Amino acid sequence: MHLPKLITALPTTTFFSGYIAIILQVLYLVRFIKRKQKIEMAQKLAAKGGEIGDVWDDGVYDNVRKVYVGQGQDGIAFVKFEYVNGSQVVARDEHGKKTPLGVDEFEIDVDDYIVYVEGYREKVNDMPTEMITFLTFKTYNGKTSQPIEQRPGTKFVLHGGKIVGFHGRSTYVLHSLGAYVSSAPSASKLLGKWIKVEQKGECPGQRCSHGIAQVGNKVYAFGGEFTPNQPIDKHLYVFDLETRTWSISPATGDIPHLSCLGVRMVSVGSTLYVFGGRDASRQYNGFYSFDTTTNEWKLVTPVEEGPTPRSFHSMAADENNVYVFGGVSATVRLKTLDAYNIVDKKWVQCSTPGDNFSVRGGAGLEVVQGKVWVVYGFNGCEVDDVHYYDPVQDKWTQVETFGERPSERSVFASAVVGKHILLFGGEIAMDPLAHAGPGQLADGTFALDTETSKWERLDKIGEEEETPSSRGWTASTTGTIDGKKGLVMHAGKAPTNDRFDDLFFYGIESA
Repeated sequence: MHLPKLITALPTTTFFSGYIAIILQVLYLVRFIKRKQKIEMAQKLAAKGGEIGDVWDDGVYDNVRKVYVGQGQDGIAFVKFEYVNGSQVVARDEHGKKTPLGVDEFEIDVDDYIVYVEGYREKVNDMPTEMITFLTFKTYNGKTSQPIEQRPGTKFVLHGGKIVGFHGRSTYVLHSLGAYVSSAPSASKLLGKWIKVEQKGECPGQRCSHGIAQVGNKVYAFGGEFTPNQPIDKHLYVFDLETRTWSISPATGDIPHLSCLGVRMVSVGSTLYVFGGRDASRQYNGFYSFDTTTNEWKLVTPVEEGPTPRSFHSMAADENNVYVFGGVSATVRLKTLDAYNIVDKKWVQCSTPGDNFSVRGGAGLEVVQGKVWVVYGFNGCEVDDVHYYDPVQDKWTQVETFGERPSERSVFASAVVGKHILLFGGEIAMDPLAHAGPGQLADGTFALDTETSKWERLDKIGEEEETPSSRGWTASTTGTIDGKKGLVMHAGKAPTNDRFDDLFFYGIESA
């Protein structure tokens, strides 16, 4: 962008006319500088969809006020946006071509703004490239333009903060759509930072679909796969946070009889608890404990005596109970919550969620201030609902959340810091090859305030600090490193279907 030509020839007839000219020149320059700052502060998200058609770019504004989506026979015929620029409403051109099938109008409230767009793209009929077949817009306050449901084609998401402009390609239909995103205006209540943790020694290596947990100054890892559906080993790896060194833990007792993937692990005091996971032939492990002071495994509950055998379930724990939720059994997905009381040494099946709660695997499960929270997951497609279970009342409650919500996803990393549930990455759309493929994987660090039901994105637009790559099927736990509490995340599946072997920590500075 080039600076405009300044007004050089001021009228000389009167001092007043010259004074007015100078004022106009200053106002013009102020508007120019403000607009330039908006563009520099916004991040341009690449357009998703086909690569033919006329390129259009609405630019960057203060906010989006209205969205018009024109319907066509095979998908989206056109889009048009109205923006707010200071006190002015700016209506931009239609992109695509209007049809007799109607136009959907979505108005954003004055005190609200769009935080993400979800769409589907697909090659239709004899079209040489993709077009956009479906769009939905969701705002900070939870207002949605269209119901979000599984659609034909490839899903995409535009998000990362406050959406302040759009760009894309179009002919007689909308072929692609991208966005400009700026940091949301509200200040973050959580201050944190990602660090990549140095690793030495006999590392677990590249893997995903495994479990990790922390005890004292050590992080333990168990299970996982490198090749889809093929477990690697049944070593228990231990990472010393003081020396930053991995080793294989000595082990005695009832060592788990299967190498497994889709396994989960939690810690209570100095004891690790491991449940489930499967081998290549879909045989399952039972419920084991590992005493980190004596390095002894113990089979607590055989497969046939405990909760339904499963993989890709979720686990969490408090001081007295280990919770197992959902997952995939040999035949179906589950939505049951089972609790193992450490003192009584007994399993209890908690009340079953109602009809508004679907079966699912790959959900986040965390205990926050005595309640067990279930966040998102996969029930045949990714979902974005949030529920909690109250053990005192043996009752489930669905929570309506708002804010900078992450899009629907599963198999993400999660942890708890105070009243907040932290979340990173995950799968936002299933792969056509199911577990054999990578799926569409996301990045982004989010926090849910369980008292206010508000989401916020923690890694803001324009920050240059190192953050993990997009991934899913990772292993994570709540942990403490260098005196800070936060999210510990190890390895996972990459968008290329490769496996990571890195170790990251999101440490909270203040809450």
